[in-house]
Amino acid sequence: MNKEAMKQQIMEALSKKLGDGFRVSIQKVLKTNVKLDGLTIVKDGDTITPTIYLELFYNALNDGASIDAVTNRILQIYSSSKIYPEHFDTAPFLHFELPVERLYAVLINRHLNEELLQNVPHALFLDDFAVIVRCKVEGFKNNASFLVNNTLLNMWETDSETILAQAVKNMQTSHDAVLIPLEQLLKELIPSFSKEDEPLSNHRMWIITNKNRWFGAAAVLSDDVLKSFAEKYGSFYAIFSSVHEVLIIPSSDDSDIDSFTKLNQDINATTLAEDEILGTKVYFYQKDRGFVL
Repeated sequence: MNKEAMKQQIMEALSKKLGDGFRVSIQKVLKTNVKLDGLTIVKDGDTITPTIYLELFYNALNDGASIDAVTNRILQIYSSSKIYPEHFDTAPFLHFELPVERLYAVLINRHLNEELLQNVPHALFLDDFAVIVRCKVEGFKNNASFLVNNTLLNMWETDSETILAQAVKNMQTSHDAVLIPLEQLLKELIPSFSKEDEPLSNHRMWIITNKNRWFGAAAVLSDDVLKSFAEKYGSFYAIFSSVHEVLIIPSSDDSDIDSFTKLNQDINATTLAEDEILGTKVYFYQKDRGFVL
């Protein structure tokens, strides 16, 4: 069964189960590096609703799951994820006063997101990246946020430069950028990790990220952090290993840049989720000069 047939079956089955008073729709949603089918269920009177991505459900149908089982699971997710008006008031976000302090910068690969960037305020960074902006939504789990697009820009009566500058300023004001030894990050992720597991105790590799370890690669926009590191440890490679962090490796020259680039590309292809991929080539940051292009 092809995707179009599955989409039609899912919509018809959900509409039948929900009855009058609900609208079911499926639209293409541009996420970082990927384009997904996003399903929404809108009850009459609702202003916001969760988006449920269908790729896993397509796989389930292809593997033999019944349409009844798939739509029941979708309804469970809708019910558990539904945002009720008493939990979230959209009105404050209609004006720029509230969002301005909640903006933060995100770094993505601009070559993999050309279509997304057509409707999103952004600035280019180095050869491969674009800086975009998200807005935090407090009171929800899992780092809830939304992408700032041109529609919001017009509604807020502001411009791309203001949005981007404010997002970076918020990061710098909150001192959100952190630079830690790779060993420390591994200990956070793997409690059983010990120095004997990997020869990292000499701190030859570092990670630049943010306090939440979430979309932390944008921390490289804090130029003071990079300059301070270079003053202490000298020039270094910057491996944009994922949207969440950048790997820093001190080196006196860039003679290994091709090898590190190949390693980064291999990790992208074999280890990272598609929406986490950031860089495809490695950059060299030279002390007293900055990134060498």
